[in-house]
Amino acid sequence: MKRNLLFLERVLFGDGTEPFHGVYALKINGAIDHAMLVRALARLQEKYAMLRTAIATDTLGRPYFHTPPSTPQIPLRLVERTGDDDWNRETVHELGTSFNIANGPLFRITWIRSADVSDMIMAFHHCMCDGGSGVALLSDLLTLLDDPQAEIGKAPAFQSIRELIPAGILNNGRNRFKAKFAASLVHAGLALGSLFISTKRKPAPRSNDYLINWKLGTEPSRALFAHCKTEGVTVNTAIGLALMEAFKYVNSGAAHGKATCPVDIRRYMPEVKRDMLFSYGLALNISLAQSIGSGFWEKAKALQTHVSKQMAKLDPYEFTMIMEASHGSVHKLRRFLTYAKVGNDFMFSNMGKLDIPAHYRNFTVETIYSPTVIGPFANPNTIITTTFNGQMDFSFVSNEDFMPRETAVQIREKAMEILFETVAIPDSVRL
Repeated sequence: MKRNLLFLERVLFGDGTEPFHGVYALKINGAIDHAMLVRALARLQEKYAMLRTAIATDTLGRPYFHTPPSTPQIPLRLVERTGDDDWNRETVHELGTSFNIANGPLFRITWIRSADVSDMIMAFHHCMCDGGSGVALLSDLLTLLDDPQAEIGKAPAFQSIRELIPAGILNNGRNRFKAKFAASLVHAGLALGSLFISTKRKPAPRSNDYLINWKLGTEPSRALFAHCKTEGVTVNTAIGLALMEAFKYVNSGAAHGKATCPVDIRRYMPEVKRDMLFSYGLALNISLAQSIGSGFWEKAKALQTHVSKQMAKLDPYEFTMIMEASHGSVHKLRRFLTYAKVGNDFMFSNMGKLDIPAHYRNFTVETIYSPTVIGPFANPNTIITTTFNGQMDFSFVSNEDFMPRETAVQIREKAMEILFETVAIPDSVRL
């Protein structure tokens, strides 16, 4: 396999020296066999060609994925389990530890083991894989860990955008002109903006990254889902609004009242299959200015109107064509994202219900912690939520140099207070 990195893959990759990783963590009850785990990882590499790749740079300085003559096995790091918080420490470690880009693979596993309980930490470079792809990898890993002979098929992979964008759209002259024109505007904007950006500020040390995780529980989760449905507001919109209001309450005038919400591109681009490793999505922008009303749910409905309008306008083909016409701007965009003044408070993603079973023949998945992702950009605040086994789980990552952990804890508590102020749940399970 050999192909050039797409524009947004290059943005996530940078020059390969700064970690920009996604990490999944889960807790397993039951004995795990070392040999079966090694075989499972080998089977994963057989299915997913991207798990056999490394990244090199051509004579023009453009990075490309390629399969080395001798593919290294997926690294497996063993850690003896000492307590229920080990996974948090090891997740942060994986977020800040670089891959061997030149040799690959861009994927690894940490097994925090004990006789009857294990934590699995699955890390991947974001330029290769996003959260949705991570679900497919995790599902296959658990299937093979339970049954090494299970049939998991072969994952599709693509060689160019010609396999992602229908020919009628890609080859249309008007579409190509629009993409090039939009790319030129992006380039001009970044060139102008770079005149006002100083690179003297050093990025925060990755050793100061932190992760805060919490769960709602089954009853609060069910109550929130039901209340959102009654109000005609998505869970994503409700939580996004609660978080923006919490940032405003805690940070006061320093808050921007804005957030970015990634959208799974698979919802709009059927060419990207469930088990195709893909690295980026679309995005929505939400703000407190869009939430006009006297009460939380009235404001949430107003915000939902703006979100629905943005969703209706999302076009993955046009977006990808514009990005692929922007390769000349990749270094300027990286500079802007790394050093420019921060304009929003956080990135928030609700990935919804994870399509992964809790019970297997030989073990039980007690919990899957929401994935985490953090890179070298100016604003590291990232909040991701998933639902597994009926419980919503939240992961909040940031860096002490950007926002103290204590502040993040205050934001978490205020956001949950705002969100559940009018949601009816039994007193016995109140937050």
